[in-house]
Amino acid sequence: MSKKRETLIALIPLIVSIVLLLMNPLNGILFKIDQNGKFQEGPFYLLYVFINDLYYLVGAYKAYVYSCRAKNYQQKKSYQILGIYMAVMMIVGTLQDVFRQVPIFCVGTSLSILIVYISLEEQMISIDPLTQLNNRNRMEQHLFECVRSQDLNMYLLVLDVNRFKKINDEHGHTQGDLALKAIANCLKESCIEKSDFIARYGGDEFVIVYKGNDVEGLCQRIHTYIQQLSFPFDLDVSIGYAQYKKEMRKWNDWFIKADKQLYDEKKKLKGR
Repeated sequence: MSKKRETLIALIPLIVSIVLLLMNPLNGILFKIDQNGKFQEGPFYLLYVFINDLYYLVGAYKAYVYSCRAKNYQQKKSYQILGIYMAVMMIVGTLQDVFRQVPIFCVGTSLSILIVYISLEEQMISIDPLTQLNNRNRMEQHLFECVRSQDLNMYLLVLDVNRFKKINDEHGHTQGDLALKAIANCLKESCIEKSDFIARYGGDEFVIVYKGNDVEGLCQRIHTYIQQLSFPFDLDVSIGYAQYKKEMRKWNDWFIKADKQLYDEKKKLKGR
């Protein structure tokens, strides 16, 4: 279904809702207030409520589906926040219809907006502003969670841009920043598993948590994507990786082992 057609279909309930509201003062088909000031439902009141709840219900469902399909943590988190907001609004709206004497909707709306605001602030704190990847703070949190899960089918990859100082010195920091952003996009394209986690460790260093059986294939994809980039200088990365072992009690132990292999790769590069 095309986006235009999907938008038109989504507008139909809204148009029906507006028409019902405009007709209500004439015939009270939605509601009316009697002489004693009491609220009385009209014949189409429940339909009106259902139409409004339908948007929240479909929105929450769509957000859930998109969060399941998300390729990185930021997208997944954004859709989860949206889904929570939609679900809360639908719940408080339903409760308001049941308990009409209590201002539930007003309080619920304020609470849901506060939850969304705090969640978005927390998400922004976890994102690297240049590459839009997870930052070091989020990386440490994720590695801690991985070690606690003790899943043996995990690899930690530590990547470092080759001769990055030379790129900055000879071509300027603007070109260096563009190179980092391009490499970040290559890492996103290379990591095809939903469970893969990508972060910028700092400077020109990146980290990937890979849950799969072909870590060599992932490394090859990364090199292939980066070598296809068009820059006025050679651009590639060195990669060190380590599989998680149960004896690794702290995430630092896991990181040090992967970083050690990266160091060995950099030594080979200098030797060549």
